[in-house]
Amino acid sequence: MNSNDFVSVNHLLAEILTNVNDKELRNGITKGWYVSRIQDALQELAFDTFYQTITQDFNMPKNLALPMPKNAFNVREIYVFNTSCCSPLDSKIVHWKRQFNNKYGADTSKQYTAKVKEGNYYPNQFWNSDPYYPKVPVRSSTCYASIQNGIIMLSSSCSGYSQVRLVYNGMGVEIGDEPVVPRMLERAVVDYVEERFFNVKRSEDPRKYRGVWNDAYARLDKSMRKARVRLSSMDSFEKESLDNYLSGIIHK
Repeated sequence: MNSNDFVSVNHLLAEILTNVNDKELRNGITKGWYVSRIQDALQELAFDTFYQTITQDFNMPKNLALPMPKNAFNVREIYVFNTSCCSPLDSKIVHWKRQFNNKYGADTSKQYTAKVKEGNYYPNQFWNSDPYYPKVPVRSSTCYASIQNGIIMLSSSCSGYSQVRLVYNGMGVEIGDEPVVPRMLERAVVDYVEERFFNVKRSEDPRKYRGVWNDAYARLDKSMRKARVRLSSMDSFEKESLDNYLSGIIHK
């Protein structure tokens, strides 16, 4: 992927404003409204297809509680590592632990809550302290985490590392930033904004705009289905290139 594989917001607006007969922005709708609807279109496609995968590195928080990145909705992988963010040499997988909670920034392996907790590591030995949720042995070096209310809670075993790497699905760019629109999604984004425009106008004058809105909705349905097919049929190399490009754009 490179810059030629993306279309600018101004390019999209040139077509959208012409199609809805609002080139002079005199229909009571601002340019900001149109840009926000472009962003909404990308968000809908992101939720439906998980097309945007972002890789981002963070400094290890002292309290082991890392806020989710803005516009992230699905964490796929977590790693911890030392050295610079550009070249991890000793990365370790952070495993998911159900209902793990280190709300107060636990600094030892015992200062947290979870239905299933660990004991000391004894090979082939399990021991219970609760009849329904037994403790299980675990090596002290195992790293794990859970997510609660938008906070990634990391185990104390992660504290020996300086960096956290998240791989997550994004829903476009942050509100207020200019959307990044892959060329393959151009038609779906244009049709989405036009449908939203005529939906607004339909509420103002149902008799005049109902038929126009129906046509716009039919076009949108067709182009959205085509966009989903295009995204799902991307080969691995093309998908990785898209991920790398979007990661670079978003983190500038």
